[in-house]
Amino acid sequence: MKIEEIIKEKPHLQSPLELYAKIKDFTEQCKKEKERVKLDSDTDLIDIVLKNFSSVFQIPYESIVFLKDEILKSGKDPVKEPSKLWTLQIQSEELSKEEIERMTFILSKPFFVFLRKEGQKADFTETGKCPICGTDSSLAMITENNEKIMICPLCEQGGSFFRIGCPYCFNKNSDRIEILLDDEEIRAELCLECNTYIKSFRENHYIKYRDPFLIDLVSLPLDIAVQRRGYIRRSPNIIGLRMIK
Repeated sequence: MKIEEIIKEKPHLQSPLELYAKIKDFTEQCKKEKERVKLDSDTDLIDIVLKNFSSVFQIPYESIVFLKDEILKSGKDPVKEPSKLWTLQIQSEELSKEEIERMTFILSKPFFVFLRKEGQKADFTETGKCPICGTDSSLAMITENNEKIMICPLCEQGGSFFRIGCPYCFNKNSDRIEILLDDEEIRAELCLECNTYIKSFRENHYIKYRDPFLIDLVSLPLDIAVQRRGYIRRSPNIIGLRMIK
């Protein structure tokens, strides 16, 4: 199902869905250019990301080129540690703190994806975190074989996890995990031990949407309902939101 079709069906989700469409396009453009161009240094990769960000989000390159200088001056390497972008001390008269945080999150996305190798297998059962980039995950798919596959929102790696269990505190007692369903039967799995939750969906949802991150976004009202009950989402969704209002 295409994003444009979902917006017509769910107009209240237009803003997050349109932002995701841009983030997806931005990430894909960066991947294609990285494969096409010979890179002499990590600085070249930073250039690719900034130029594609400028193009996709229609922001003049001159307005964001200062970020390259900030990255190089900081000594932080987003190629090896993409999350370091989030800690850049950026001063701007034109951008609010929230806008800067959103921008650095989006800019980090291609660097996280670059960490993952195609066909690479992963297992979330040891720590509950993504074994590729170390990120918490709040999204999972239940396969037709009734197996749970956790999905990292940043590098997009998928990996196996316990069918019943909380990836944060490793509570495996089904009596201490409550299930809430939305109108499409996308699930919120609420851990009564550590007060966190993840969302999970079945393969029929994937067949409909063909994108786990779209499924996460179309079920934003479920996040709202769960968070109003006081439960915490540990990891951001694909557009950088953890707290959904």
